[in-house]
Amino acid sequence: MATSRPRRPSSIGGRLTLLYTLVVLVAMTLLAGMVMWRLSATFDAEHQRFLQAKTAEMQTDLDDGHGRPDSLLREIAKETDESDVRQYQARVLSGAGQVLGETPGMRDALPPAAFGGSPFEPGAIRMLTAGAHVYALATTDLHASGTPVPLQVQIAMDVTRDANLLAELRRAIWLVFALLTPILVAAGYFVAEHGLAPLKRIANAAREVTPKHLSARIPTDPPWPRELDELVTVFNAMLTRLEEAFGRLSRFSSDLAHELRTPLSNMRSSLDVCLLRDRSGDEYREALESNLEECRRLHALIDNLLFMARAERAEAALRVEAFDGEEACHWVIAQQLPGARQRGLGIELEGQARVLADPVLFRQALTNVLANAIQHSKAREDIRVELRALADGGVEVRVVDHGIGIDAAHQAHVFDRFYQVSPSRRHADGEGTGLGLAIVKTIVEAHGGSVALDSQPAAGTTVRLRFPSSPPPQRNA
Repeated sequence: MATSRPRRPSSIGGRLTLLYTLVVLVAMTLLAGMVMWRLSATFDAEHQRFLQAKTAEMQTDLDDGHGRPDSLLREIAKETDESDVRQYQARVLSGAGQVLGETPGMRDALPPAAFGGSPFEPGAIRMLTAGAHVYALATTDLHASGTPVPLQVQIAMDVTRDANLLAELRRAIWLVFALLTPILVAAGYFVAEHGLAPLKRIANAAREVTPKHLSARIPTDPPWPRELDELVTVFNAMLTRLEEAFGRLSRFSSDLAHELRTPLSNMRSSLDVCLLRDRSGDEYREALESNLEECRRLHALIDNLLFMARAERAEAALRVEAFDGEEACHWVIAQQLPGARQRGLGIELEGQARVLADPVLFRQALTNVLANAIQHSKAREDIRVELRALADGGVEVRVVDHGIGIDAAHQAHVFDRFYQVSPSRRHADGEGTGLGLAIVKTIVEAHGGSVALDSQPAAGTTVRLRFPSSPPPQRNA
């Protein structure tokens, strides 16, 4: 089976050139047609007025001759025999159709049959081409006094000059069209190329953006056309987001390698020490327990990374629903209360509100914040969870502790992945992966909300989670 060739994409410049040429040609065609129509209509009106005036003169001549055709024929001969260039020719017929008289030589070019057998409608004329001449023909009846049967007069006006003028004008118009079309195509191509030049500038600037030069942007000076100004702004904003995402990914890869290297190095060192010489059973047991603890840390780290990967795609499959926030907070507090009591802490809940969010992810975010507060609070200082409805219909959850606080230098980074305010603490107690608050931020932003932190060293920390009043827009997977 023969495969069809892919269709070659059309050129915007080519389409603009074709459209420009067609528009100009159509406009010129309409203009030329209107000029030709008006000129032809003017000629026809002039011919009609002349023939009507000449018919009226003949009727006057007939009346002056008391209805005798001879007087009419003399006037016709007098007007048409004076010059070789005749303005008109005429023929007079009796009521029975007999030719009573005519302009000399008229029969050769314009026999009686050329005018038809009956008079035209009043004011009507007929065009006839005879050889190299063009005539406007009219037939009318003249009523002579005392004669019951009217005379019939056939008048032919030579309009060859007018017809030739129209023909010459028509040929000139076609010649102009023939010469103008390639000029219009060239002009259209030039206009299209000039108009599309900013797009080529954008393409050239975009080629400068590479993984090694993510900071490159499309220049905004000189100013872009209005139609492209927004495109450039949006494109630069997209590049900024890509640079930030690439930077986060690079930092994430580096941090992940460091987080994985530390427990693996500890396990390898412990095993190398054990293999240097024979050990007692207790020493082997101690080494195995140490390695088991490192395995647990690795397992927790992997679980958190998998959860973050799912949470980052959660906006495509969030199960958002309205639920009782107070009940959900009580559930989280009940889960964390045993660990808090071991450290001599209590947990209080204030306020109530209806929350619009994914219940599972809401509880996970609050669990992580509360666990972090418990870990860094002072003994005998209760932790307070505040739940309140906002004026815009959203909900804010605050977790307030009276712990060691966070220095201002660290506050902007505590929601970053693997960031540890005090790495020595984690290694001392074997817990923490630096992903807890990063997971919180991912969950809240997936709902279209925001997370913030206020802290004073040695005074405590307040974490605020804001959930909006409407579900986030669905994104394509």
